Amino acid sequence: MSRILTTELARDSKAALIMRFALLGIRDKFYRIRQSVGVGLPDRAVQDHLGVPDSPIAREATAWAASLQPDFVQYHGLRSFAFGVALADYHNVRFDREMLYIASILHDISLVSPECDGPGSFEVEAAGCAHRWLGDQGYDRDKADIIHEAMALHSAVCHTGPRDAEGLLLHLEAGVDVVGMQMMNVHPDVRGKILRDYPRTGFVRDFGKLVARQAECKPGCHIAGLVGVGFMKALASNRLD
Repeated sequence: MSRILTTELARDSKAALIMRFALLGIRDKFYRIRQSVGVGLPDRAVQDHLGVPDSPIAREATAWAASLQPDFVQYHGLRSFAFGVALADYHNVRFDREMLYIASILHDISLVSPECDGPGSFEVEAAGCAHRWLGDQGYDRDKADIIHEAMALHSAVCHTGPRDAEGLLLHLEAGVDVVGMQMMNVHPDVRGKILRDYPRTGFVRDFGKLVARQAECKPGCHIAGLVGVGFMKALASNRLD
């Protein structure tokens, strides 16, 4: 039976977001403290397993995404997927590579493609567009539903409900690439390889403009709440740069 899909992602309150980011900051500090004494160190060997899936639908998703979004967004999707693979290894999360890749490469298409955007929060608009496209390709409905939910909730830091493995990883991987959260859980050599393969040239400037435009045009949307509590500053201060 098909699940009920997320069709709306409202703006969280400022107080809720501030509290959540404070807790996430404490979590990351805990990781750093553990690792400073040699506990919970990320594995360098995962860099040999970062390649994107070579299935027909993965190739089609790559091509479709490239037709909709500029290189700096395409590279963001590719970096995010690679960070997700690394974090899955660190947290021992079992996941479907093809599903995670499709969600990763498509999760921001509504930021740059008018045909994939609409009046709602860009995360949900992108999810809906991807879900329809997957349906047109004859993709498995249950898998398409999981990809939809991963995309729709990828930036929802206050979400307390369950997430599929792919949803959890998309949430974490985007957090690494955008604001540097859990960066310490990706080995420095792995980070270096990802950044060499998919450079962040112009990403902070150009991605910031896309987000600012969404927040301005849709003041009630989810990303507008994040912008209101310092998203732009966090983006600019990402230690990946």
